[in-house]
Amino acid sequence: MLFPLRAALVIGGLTYLAILKDRPDDAPAQPAASLRAAAQQVSPLQALPVQSLTAAWDAMAPEVRERIAREGADVFARHLVSQPAVSGDTLDEADRRPAWRGVVAR
Repeated sequence: MLFPLRAALVIGGLTYLAILKDRPDDAPAQPAASLRAAAQQVSPLQALPVQSLTAAWDAMAPEVRERIAREGADVFARHLVSQPAVSGDTLDEADRRPAWRGVVAR
Protein backbone atom coordinates (compact mmCIF):
# COMPACT_ATOMS: atom_id res chain seq x y z
CA MET A 1 0.00 0.00 0.00
CA LEU A 2 2.89 2.32 0.72
CA PHE A 3 4.44 1.85 -2.72
CA PRO A 4 1.44 3.23 -4.67
CA LEU A 5 1.30 6.24 -2.33
CA ARG A 6 5.00 6.95 -2.84
CA ALA A 7 4.67 6.51 -6.59
CA ALA A 8 1.70 8.86 -6.74
CA LEU A 9 3.54 11.45 -4.67
CA VAL A 10 6.67 11.31 -6.83
CA ILE A 11 4.76 11.35 -10.11
CA GLY A 12 2.53 14.19 -8.93
CA GLY A 13 5.49 16.22 -7.70
CA LEU A 14 7.42 15.77 -10.92
CA THR A 15 4.36 16.68 -12.98
CA TYR A 16 3.82 19.83 -10.93
CA LEU A 17 7.47 20.85 -11.31
CA ALA A 18 7.34 20.18 -15.06
CA ILE A 19 4.33 22.47 -15.36
CA LEU A 20 6.14 25.20 -13.42
CA LYS A 21 9.20 24.77 -15.63
CA ASP A 22 7.17 25.32 -18.76
CA ARG A 23 5.57 28.52 -17.41
CA PRO A 24 8.14 30.39 -15.29
CA ASP A 25 6.14 33.64 -15.47
CA ASP A 26 3.36 32.17 -13.33
CA ALA A 27 5.73 31.38 -10.46
CA PRO A 28 5.52 33.97 -7.67
CA ALA A 29 8.67 36.03 -7.45
CA GLN A 30 9.85 37.04 -3.99
CA PRO A 31 12.61 39.58 -3.77
CA ALA A 32 15.43 38.95 -1.30
CA ALA A 33 14.26 41.84 0.91
CA SER A 34 10.88 40.20 1.50
CA LEU A 35 12.57 36.89 2.33
CA ARG A 36 14.72 38.64 4.95
CA ALA A 37 11.65 40.34 6.36
CA ALA A 38 9.83 37.00 6.59
CA ALA A 39 12.79 35.46 8.40
CA GLN A 40 12.81 38.31 10.91
CA GLN A 41 9.11 37.82 11.66
CA VAL A 42 9.80 34.52 13.46
CA SER A 43 8.61 34.98 17.00
CA PRO A 44 10.97 34.40 19.92
CA LEU A 45 8.72 31.56 21.09
CA GLN A 46 9.31 29.71 17.83
CA ALA A 47 13.08 30.08 18.18
CA LEU A 48 13.05 28.96 21.85
CA PRO A 49 13.09 25.17 21.22
CA VAL A 50 16.07 25.46 18.88
CA GLN A 51 17.99 27.61 21.35
CA SER A 52 17.24 25.31 24.27
CA LEU A 53 18.23 22.21 22.28
CA THR A 54 21.45 23.88 21.22
CA ALA A 55 22.22 24.87 24.80
CA ALA A 56 21.49 21.33 26.02
CA TRP A 57 23.73 19.83 23.34
CA ASP A 58 26.55 22.21 24.22
CA ALA A 59 26.20 21.41 27.94
CA MET A 60 26.85 17.69 27.36
CA ALA A 61 30.28 16.17 27.74
CA PRO A 62 32.03 15.40 24.44
CA GLU A 63 31.97 11.65 25.20
CA VAL A 64 28.20 11.73 25.70
CA ARG A 65 27.66 13.66 22.47
CA GLU A 66 29.84 11.17 20.59
CA ARG A 67 27.95 8.19 22.07
CA ILE A 68 24.57 9.73 21.18
CA ALA A 69 25.70 10.43 17.62
CA ARG A 70 27.13 6.91 17.24
CA GLU A 71 23.99 5.21 18.58
CA GLY A 72 21.77 7.38 16.39
CA ALA A 73 23.83 6.51 13.32
CA ASP A 74 23.62 2.79 14.22
CA VAL A 75 19.82 2.94 14.50
CA PHE A 76 19.62 4.85 11.22
CA ALA A 77 21.89 2.31 9.49
CA ARG A 78 19.79 -0.61 10.79
CA HIS A 79 16.70 0.92 9.21
CA LEU A 80 18.48 1.46 5.88
CA VAL A 81 19.80 -2.09 5.58
CA SER A 82 17.08 -4.52 4.66
CA GLN A 83 17.04 -7.65 6.78
CA PRO A 84 17.03 -10.97 4.90
CA ALA A 85 13.80 -12.88 5.19
CA VAL A 86 13.87 -15.68 7.73
CA SER A 87 13.44 -18.97 5.94
CA GLY A 88 10.69 -21.26 7.12
CA ASP A 89 12.31 -24.19 5.30
CA THR A 90 12.66 -27.26 7.53
CA LEU A 91 13.77 -29.77 4.89
CA ASP A 92 17.07 -31.56 5.16
CA GLU A 93 19.33 -32.07 2.16
CA ALA A 94 18.28 -35.73 1.97
CA ASP A 95 14.64 -34.67 1.77
CA ARG A 96 15.36 -32.62 -1.32
CA ARG A 97 16.74 -35.56 -3.31
CA PRO A 98 13.95 -37.48 -5.03
CA ALA A 99 13.71 -41.18 -4.38
CA TRP A 100 15.28 -43.35 -7.09
CA ARG A 101 12.73 -44.71 -9.49
CA GLY A 102 13.90 -47.23 -11.96
CA VAL A 103 15.84 -50.41 -12.28
CA VAL A 104 18.40 -51.14 -9.61
CA ALA A 105 21.88 -51.44 -11.11
CA ARG A 106 23.21 -55.07 -11.23
